Amino acid sequence: MRMRTLRHLSYIGTTIFLTSTPFFAGCTGAIEDGIEDDDGNTSGGGPGGGGGPASNPEVCVPGIPATTQIPRMLNRQYDNTVRDLLGITGVGTDNKPPSEMLVDDFDGPLTPPAWQFYQDAAALIAKAVMTGPNKSRFISCDPSASGCLEETIKTFGRKAFRRPLTAEEVARFQKLGQTTPAGTPDEVAEATLLGFLVSPSFLLLPELTTTPAESGEGIKLSSHEVATKLSYLLWGSIPDDMLNAAADSNQLQTKEQILAQAERMIAVREKTGPLVTAFHRNWAQMNNGSAHWWKMDHDTETYPLYSAAAKPSWQAELDAFFEEVAFGGGSFKDLLLSNIAFVNKDNAAIYGLDPSSYGAELTKVELDANERPGFLTRVGFLSSYSGFNATSPILRGAFIATYMLGVNPGAPDPAATMMTVQGDFKTQRAYVEELTKPANCKGCHSIVNPPGFVMERYDGIGKLQTTDPRGGAIDASVTTNTVNLGDGNVKEISSALQLMQEIVQAPKATRLYAQEWVSYAFGRAPNGNDKCVVDQLDTKLSESGYSVLDLMADLTQTDSFRVRVRATP
Repeated sequence: MRMRTLRHLSYIGTTIFLTSTPFFAGCTGAIEDGIEDDDGNTSGGGPGGGGGPASNPEVCVPGIPATTQIPRMLNRQYDNTVRDLLGITGVGTDNKPPSEMLVDDFDGPLTPPAWQFYQDAAALIAKAVMTGPNKSRFISCDPSASGCLEETIKTFGRKAFRRPLTAEEVARFQKLGQTTPAGTPDEVAEATLLGFLVSPSFLLLPELTTTPAESGEGIKLSSHEVATKLSYLLWGSIPDDMLNAAADSNQLQTKEQILAQAERMIAVREKTGPLVTAFHRNWAQMNNGSAHWWKMDHDTETYPLYSAAAKPSWQAELDAFFEEVAFGGGSFKDLLLSNIAFVNKDNAAIYGLDPSSYGAELTKVELDANERPGFLTRVGFLSSYSGFNATSPILRGAFIATYMLGVNPGAPDPAATMMTVQGDFKTQRAYVEELTKPANCKGCHSIVNPPGFVMERYDGIGKLQTTDPRGGAIDASVTTNTVNLGDGNVKEISSALQLMQEIVQAPKATRLYAQEWVSYAFGRAPNGNDKCVVDQLDTKLSESGYSVLDLMADLTQTDSFRVRVRATP
């Protein structure tokens, strides 16, 4: 009961912030699949992105987007921050990540239930710190000693708030040790830590300076605000000592100063790698609840190498692939052309390798560059975008056309849903061609089917096949202009390698990739102001030697990274 009282008292140090600072979260959202599958089922609505600070995300409008000045930490950032600040990765009897106690990321003011979950998580974290091996991460002196708590408030507060505390803030936190009845020194220390963890200055990433930018447009961020923005963009967590030192010395005000820190931070693979994989999961639609990733199980009689238990390792392979491409100096085109793969006992046989040579750990290998170019020829994608006992040219083709090439085939005709056709079809391709032959299907499927047919060289779980399970020979040849969005010329394509080579040359493909990076990094929907940045990155992506890591560094060089503009009420 005493701890309950101290927990309540811990809010004394933060009440003034709670009454004056509303809670907001960064922009979140997902593109949905609006495509009919091979069985006629439909889900989602197609690519798009909501509105933004400028009216048309397809037209460059010079300027800086208006943004909230008090975004809230995302849940993944909360976990990373608690880990790096206090060494805590799990709480409670089940040792789950702290964010699993929180509601999912959302926009708008904090709701009472969401606020309660923050309090509950903070209480468990504070208790775990004070009773476990990480106590010194918060307090390294005897709480009963004179001056110990004051020094702890200043030093820990500097890290937790990503800036030095004001004298007023220090005084408010010191009030936690002046209650009646008085708590023990350890109880007061625990309540002090709890107070930090529920403070808006901890949970939010505020940008509150009011210094006008030199250009006359917007407000220039302080070095401490820039440090926070850098660390949460690249690492999803608090600044390290070097970045804090640069902020304290006001050495984060020029593009050059920011770039030097960004390049240093990007090179720390263990901290930047998770951002790389998280972004590419987003780009590849793995975070899209309406997409088909990991949802499909397969008939083990048709596909004896399939095991539902292998799905996590297939996802881990894609994460490792994206990270390796980036940190190996790879560019956008390598995401679609690299033959690097990560193999273990769960996928070796599917790739035509001896499974007895591999264990549970993923091992980096190089596959046949002609047969296995890029992430779209990996088991994770091919098995997710298939049916139970057959491939799905429609799902595969729809994904490629919609998300890689930016072609919106439109919603399927409601009258055509759940259609089937009867006949003696020797291949899945022949079945789909007959299924989509009606005039009301041709408009959509003339776009969707060709890239899907090219991928028929891979069976329902991603194994190479020359003969369809229906008995006929595989024909992966198409004549199409679907993948050549620039000039409309007809192309003869007969392999996944040719298809991927066309995609990396398609102007819309690089533009979509650049747009996704800008939206993901800055936490907002595509808009006219950011379109100018997208155009600049898009141009660089077509240049030889421009890597994924180069793009990440360039995100920190935009005017909108150093300057904010208030939204108009």
